[in-house]
Amino acid sequence: MITIKQASLLVAVGAMLAPAAVFAVEQDTRDVVKDSQSNVITSTDGNCVRTQWTGKSDDCTGEAKLGRHDIRSRLSKEDRTVYFDFNKSTLNSKEKAKLDEVSRIILDSKEVESVDIVGYADEIGTSSYNKRLSLHRASTVKAYLASKGLKTRNVRVEGLGASNSVTHCDKKLARKELISCLAADRRVEIELNVTH
Repeated sequence: MITIKQASLLVAVGAMLAPAAVFAVEQDTRDVVKDSQSNVITSTDGNCVRTQWTGKSDDCTGEAKLGRHDIRSRLSKEDRTVYFDFNKSTLNSKEKAKLDEVSRIILDSKEVESVDIVGYADEIGTSSYNKRLSLHRASTVKAYLASKGLKTRNVRVEGLGASNSVTHCDKKLARKELISCLAADRRVEIELNVTH
């Protein structure tokens, strides 16, 4: 017969082991932490969780494939946002480089089912003009990603004009300063729809 003290000890040991079974991780010989399905565990910044920093190679270098939960952590919202110059819908070299990385990660990923590309404009100009401009910006991003191999049948494009502003600018600013202040509103956001 088990005493109360022995039963308490068994309950305590079971409670300590249960989380370990659910969140089991193993140490790879290459210093990368993996979960029980052998997926590499990454931080919210998309970096590999390591047990040591002395490993010379691991699953996070080279042509490593992303796990199902990794694509969004590898591409933050800022990584998936492309900015445009005032009254323009052409990409500059900095934004092309950003899209090159986005397309590479999307194409390497097997869990991205579709992509939504949504364009925005700042508040300067008429509503109808800004809606057209934002759609042109989104279409420019779609065309660039298509040139990198992204399948266009899985891409939705939308232009929302000056809606969803992310800036807070004083309307009394001189035009040049207002244009500068509103820069973050002249953007295209890329949303990844992934398998569950």
